Amino acid sequence: MSKFFRGGNSSSNTSESESSDDEQQQVQQPKTVRKLPAAHDFAMPSDSEDEEKRVVRAHKDKKFDELKDILKQIRNARNNKDFTRASSAFDDLVKVYEKSRTVFARQGINTPRFYVRNLVELEDYVNTLFEDKDAKAALSKINAKAFPSLRQKIRKYTKELEGVTEYRANPDPIGYESPEEEGEEDDESVEATATATKDKKRATVSISDESDIDSDSDWQSDSSSSDTDTDLDTKKMEDLRKYFLKKEFRETKAGDKDKKKEERRIKQPRERKVKEGDMYDDDDGGAWTVVNEKMPVLFEPRQEVTHEVMIKKFNEIMATRGRLGTNRKQYVKTLEELLKISNEKKLGNGIAAKMMFNIIAALYELNTKINDYLDFDVFKKAIRCINELLDLLEVNPNVHFSVKFTEEDENLKDESVPYKIQGSLLMSVQRLDTEFTKILQNADCHSNDYIEKLRGEKDICQLIERTEKYVESKEKLNLFDSDEICKVYMMRIEHLYYKYEVKTEGAPESGSATQTMERLCKLIYARDEEKRLRQRSMLCHVYFMALHDDWHRAKDLMLMSHLQAIVDHSDIDTQILYNRTICQLGLCAFRHGYIKEAHQGLSEIQNTQRAKELLAQAIGMRQHDKTVEQEKVERQRQVPYHMHINVELMECVYLICSMLLEIPNMAICEFEMRRKLLSRSFHYQLKQNEKGSLVGPPENTREHVVAASRAMLAGDWKKCRDYIVNEKMNQKVWNLFRNSERVKEMVVKRIQEESLRTYLLMHSTVYTTVSLDNLAKLFDLDKKQAHSIISKMIIQEELSATLDEPTDCLMMHRVEPSRLQMLALNLTDKLQSLAENNEQIVEPRSGRTGYAGASSWFPGRERQGDKQKGDRNTNYQGDRRGGQQDNKRGQWGNQGNQQRRREPQKGRAY
Repeated sequence: MSKFFRGGNSSSNTSESESSDDEQQQVQQPKTVRKLPAAHDFAMPSDSEDEEKRVVRAHKDKKFDELKDILKQIRNARNNKDFTRASSAFDDLVKVYEKSRTVFARQGINTPRFYVRNLVELEDYVNTLFEDKDAKAALSKINAKAFPSLRQKIRKYTKELEGVTEYRANPDPIGYESPEEEGEEDDESVEATATATKDKKRATVSISDESDIDSDSDWQSDSSSSDTDTDLDTKKMEDLRKYFLKKEFRETKAGDKDKKKEERRIKQPRERKVKEGDMYDDDDGGAWTVVNEKMPVLFEPRQEVTHEVMIKKFNEIMATRGRLGTNRKQYVKTLEELLKISNEKKLGNGIAAKMMFNIIAALYELNTKINDYLDFDVFKKAIRCINELLDLLEVNPNVHFSVKFTEEDENLKDESVPYKIQGSLLMSVQRLDTEFTKILQNADCHSNDYIEKLRGEKDICQLIERTEKYVESKEKLNLFDSDEICKVYMMRIEHLYYKYEVKTEGAPESGSATQTMERLCKLIYARDEEKRLRQRSMLCHVYFMALHDDWHRAKDLMLMSHLQAIVDHSDIDTQILYNRTICQLGLCAFRHGYIKEAHQGLSEIQNTQRAKELLAQAIGMRQHDKTVEQEKVERQRQVPYHMHINVELMECVYLICSMLLEIPNMAICEFEMRRKLLSRSFHYQLKQNEKGSLVGPPENTREHVVAASRAMLAGDWKKCRDYIVNEKMNQKVWNLFRNSERVKEMVVKRIQEESLRTYLLMHSTVYTTVSLDNLAKLFDLDKKQAHSIISKMIIQEELSATLDEPTDCLMMHRVEPSRLQMLALNLTDKLQSLAENNEQIVEPRSGRTGYAGASSWFPGRERQGDKQKGDRNTNYQGDRRGGQQDNKRGQWGNQGNQQRRREPQKGRAY
């Protein structure tokens, strides 16, 4: 009892208060001393409120709890944007709900409203995030991959779930909770509120009994409470439930200010605020948000900032670079703030250039993993920083960067002499170019994200061109090494050699890509001392000329370079570039109609069945032989998607060339003891087609070429033409050529010629005389063309016949070899193969190197050094076993390979 009431009452009141205090102590005493219940206590239920009561919950309530726990997990995963976890939790939610439907059906409950409400909110959230491109771009790679599947699951599930349409028509207000959810989640809160109300009433009654003050007000309060109770009894159950809600109770007690804050917190989702220029990535790959970190005070307010003070502070900050506890993002911000102060104090361009150079280096170090790649926003910021540094260097020619300067030679404050700064701007540009390649390698090549990032190539090309002009302007000062200058030229070549230049009429030739390529390559030929860049620039030059259909110059440059003899001793990147160049040369030869040269150019890559791996356009499938480090290194060598050569087009061209060369060879003569294979892979495709029990219409390009080959072997050139040139092949092959109509005309013409040759070779033993007019009409050729083809076959001793000019007939000579002649031919072939094997064994031991003939640059022959290198570069050298026999017939430039044993052709009888 309060002293105020004790002081105003009589002794009786004092005694009553003492007795009441004693009663309170007696009531509180059983709480401290716990007695065991007597035997009769178990018979009657106890009325004490302190004992814990066992609550038996219904099966329905347990199912509600399971659903709510999973919904809570989904909500937490959604807030963290962990869509992988949300997807697995959603699958669990669907399974639990399907098992609970029988329990709900027994209780007469349809789909719980809280379940529908949470799913509708989740669907709205997913749809909103799907439309927000910036938020989607900020997701990590794993979450971005799991998000579309989660969205599809939710849309499909809510579409079939009953109650969703009714809920969307009449949604719950803010703060509303369904009876099922409230009955489970807020039971404790309702009981606590009711208990507090009862205690308040008891306290009011006790005070009114003990005191005689304000009895009228007490009666009024009692009457108001009774009125409230009666009003509550008349309310509906929903209003009674909403009366005891925590949120509404808090809103009625809080003021207008708290109420507005609460509504704002519920209605507006929490947004991530990221400032411009602060879009860096964490080590985990996710975008980091700006924490309200206070920028450390760099200088005291009244301190005078001089050159010495600024350089000292800069060295202090640089000393923390690379330490374990250094925040890399904060480190970049500190350097930017220091640069800002330096510009405000006008401390000179030397200090500013030094700080800008170190900011660029710090941006590269934001990612601690060397094998990983920069974020694209950091890449764009690095480009801006380098361009700003170049602007400063172009405006102020007295600022010099060079790796030749030492720390003692640096001059950052004396304006009377040129500023000297240790560092290499060219290496920074080269590092940025490498990071851009990594960005493209790790981007999804079939998405719009790759296209957005590919637009950065225009910026990097402009930056390299600016750097080249700056280097040429400072060439007289001898600030750069020749190796640095050659690397700048090589960077520009590597961004130029695979692009096709569309020539327009009236355009000046001086600024064309062809002139630029020749100028840059000649500069590298003259300056490079290590010869590696010279090899790469020559291969790029050959690739560029082959891409622009300059066939003869490209072939001559490749033959004169002798790269085929030394490429096996080069690094793997150069071998990849060599393979790409050879393939492009083969495609160029095909476009010009040189079928034999195109076949030889594409044979090495296609015979290995590993074309994508040799061209660095895919990872090899035999991953069990490689370690994790080897896989990482191999992934770093991959060529970006926009530089790929179409492997399907290359395979189709190779098969067409093999058909035009191999089908007449197969039809030479039935008395030939051993058939000479020009293309193993082509014969393999023919055998696979023959093994099929049911041969249907061709579907892909490979089956079209096989079907055309069988038609050519039968002498039906029109059917062969229809298999090669049709609408489906136009879409997959011929439309990919720039001059597609001219290429198709060339292919049709070669099909006519080779069909005529095949027909004559197949039926030479059947006919005695054949009219040239009939042959010309049969194959839709001019009489002169047919005469020319037959004359060439007679001269090359492929056909044993003569031409009778008075009658315009072809007279066949049936000469069948005897048994002795057949055995002699067989012995000759075996001796020739033995001699070739002996040459291959003796050559590496004798150390004979150098130019081995005009044909050895093409991959039809095993390049020197394969047996010495062993398995050192097995991934990019290819399988050349099939190429050893490909060169027995039809090599390039046989006049330059006099020492090579040839196959004897004269004197062979047919």
